[in-house]
Amino acid sequence: MKQTINSTRTPLGTVAIPALVIGALAVAMGLQTARADSDLDQRVRKLEQELEAVKAEKAEKASDGNLVTIKQRGGRMLLSSGDGNFTARVGGRILMDTAWYNEDGEPMGNGTRFRQARLEAAGTLYSDWSYVFQYDFTNSGEGGIKEAYLGYNGFKFANTDLHLSLGNRFLPFGFLGQQSPKYTMFMEQPTASLVLGAGARRLGLRSDLIGNRWRWSIAATQAPLGSRASDANADDPVDIATQFTFNPIQATNHVLNLGVSLRRQSAKGSDDFRLRARPQTYLSPFRPVDTGAFVSDGFTAGGVQLMYLHGPFELETEYFQQKFDQIEGGPGDGEKPEFKGGYVQAGYFLTGESRAYKPGEDVFGPPTPARSLSQGGLGAWQVAASYSTLELTDSNIDGGQIDMMMLGLNWFPEQRLRFSLEYGNVLDVEGGPYDGDQPSFVQARAQVEW
Repeated sequence: MKQTINSTRTPLGTVAIPALVIGALAVAMGLQTARADSDLDQRVRKLEQELEAVKAEKAEKASDGNLVTIKQRGGRMLLSSGDGNFTARVGGRILMDTAWYNEDGEPMGNGTRFRQARLEAAGTLYSDWSYVFQYDFTNSGEGGIKEAYLGYNGFKFANTDLHLSLGNRFLPFGFLGQQSPKYTMFMEQPTASLVLGAGARRLGLRSDLIGNRWRWSIAATQAPLGSRASDANADDPVDIATQFTFNPIQATNHVLNLGVSLRRQSAKGSDDFRLRARPQTYLSPFRPVDTGAFVSDGFTAGGVQLMYLHGPFELETEYFQQKFDQIEGGPGDGEKPEFKGGYVQAGYFLTGESRAYKPGEDVFGPPTPARSLSQGGLGAWQVAASYSTLELTDSNIDGGQIDMMMLGLNWFPEQRLRFSLEYGNVLDVEGGPYDGDQPSFVQARAQVEW
């Protein structure tokens, strides 16, 4: 009987197919892994390149002193280093005035001249240092140097900044006397501010402690540039002034500024003094109030101020007193005369603008027209009115008293262009060498700055 034996061999196809599948999967996984490794390498190299570029750019800004940028700030061009530690600006101004006088008792003369023709350089050094130098070509020699000082602004603590400056600056005394004439309501200061409320720029040290809404300033100075010793003034006078201001209202286009100022001037020997004033115009040499020369060891002065700005409306007022030490010789021998004066003035922009105000410095900048002439508009138009009084008569010193009224119209076709037209009237001169003289005048100014 034939026996049948069953075979146990696995067919070749049964083994090969799974092997091929497994191999294909292995190859695919290897290719995918290789591709992933390649993509990762590319990303790493790209990130490394970007990192190197950032490092190079940072190093260039930190070390390349030749990298300079040009910026436009407030209508002026400002040069700045790449790291911002150094800035520089070169600018200037031209103020040309003309005046027509309606004389009363004394001749005054009409005329036209440059009131100021000034070049200046200003900027920062090493971030915290600042400098300013101005020279006015309407004067000559040392007398042409105006603002010229080096400042340090790096002291900051408890939300308070301390600014120090050394050089030729205005004393911290009065409000209007520290404003730039480019931005005042009228071409000239009221007589009281000019004679009693604004010491000339003097060489010395000044500090300004500036808080959020207040500023306290103090300065110790000596004689103005260009002054020389004389027999009576053998030593430079020592002039110390201090001022404290507070802004109970301080917002954009809405400011209330209150302030008080004190000043003491003295010298080792006696000083020559002479107080006199023009009637708020500069071209005529006529000075209707004049104490004449007298000799004293010095004086003490004080003043209070108020400035209110609300949109297009602005009000400024100040009052001053100046008391001299005992007079030596002359008609006032032994007397201690006290002179006083004040003013109030207001302005309004018919076109709605408001003057720029720097609260930390308590000074004004130029108004920016809502629509300048170059933009197809009319520019900014401001009307202004002022009353002032100055009394230079006391004891045996008879310098006279002058009361003034001023009306003005200012046009700013562009931010740093100005044209002014003013009418002035001496309401009364009482006493002094020109008692009863009441001239009037019309004056105008064309002004450009850059």
